[in-house]
Amino acid sequence: MITWGQGFVADRSPVSRDWSADGKLMGMDERVLVTGAAGFIGRAVVAGLRQRGVPVTAVDREPPDASWDEGVHVVTGDLADQEVCISAFETRPTAVVHLAALTSVLRSVDAPMQTFAQNVTITQVLLELSRGSGVDRFILASTNAVVGNVGTSTITADLPLRPLTPYGATKAACEMLLSAYSGSYGLATAALRFTNVYGPGMSHKDSFVPRMMRAALKDEGVRIYGDGKQRRDLVYIDDVVAGILLALDKGYDGRAIIGSGRSVSVLEMVETVRGVTGRPVPAEHIEAPAGEMPAVVVDITNDLGYEPTVSLEDGLARTWQWQYFSAQ
Repeated sequence: MITWGQGFVADRSPVSRDWSADGKLMGMDERVLVTGAAGFIGRAVVAGLRQRGVPVTAVDREPPDASWDEGVHVVTGDLADQEVCISAFETRPTAVVHLAALTSVLRSVDAPMQTFAQNVTITQVLLELSRGSGVDRFILASTNAVVGNVGTSTITADLPLRPLTPYGATKAACEMLLSAYSGSYGLATAALRFTNVYGPGMSHKDSFVPRMMRAALKDEGVRIYGDGKQRRDLVYIDDVVAGILLALDKGYDGRAIIGSGRSVSVLEMVETVRGVTGRPVPAEHIEAPAGEMPAVVVDITNDLGYEPTVSLEDGLARTWQWQYFSAQ
């Protein structure tokens, strides 16, 4: 249960900004608050910020990453706890990257109220705390599930919001909250809709890329739904981090799809994994579950300036290298 009192407003004067010619924020007083910081994407975002020398406030229910240095202030706890949120904002962040969420579509169908509380209510609280404490940029990890199933049509950032699951609906609601805080309070809010993110560090997940990597490592096979011709857009983790950093640099306000811009079939994914691993990875075709989308085809054209740089083959090769040596 999330309960809130009078709210928290930090006592701080406006922050002066110094923008360089290439759009990167050069102020010495920068600090970025990253929620879900111990997750797959969160760890990569924290690493990207620290490579720039940007101080980070990392919030997660999980313990901190062992690689984090003294430039990362760790707040461990649930964002549903008022004290956790207040502790995070007492570090005086100038920007927020909100990655924490319940992301399971199936779980959202079983527990819509919990999904709403975790995804929408917490986002509302973070936006309100941002408004009251001098944060000027707020980035949300969103999803193309906000537009529902469009068949084989191309998904663009300006399609109507028509989610088909509680998970998609909560992300759509969060996007509307961002729009409201941008319009009412001048907060630069960016809803970045990620496609299927993959890369080193995700071996614990149950999505298709880590399943293929585990199968290759153990000389086992994978199961493919239906004929395997359904298409997906896979985006490498480095490209996702680059998109987030770009949105921070530019103070981006709007929606953008962060993907590879190239949809590939499941059969092509498996064949590419066979090529980069040198393992047979046999495939067993099984009946597709109800609701299996025939394709995810996205148009990544945007005014953010985001362009992916890592090909599927290169990204899967890097992922396999990490998986292989991590297992040694």
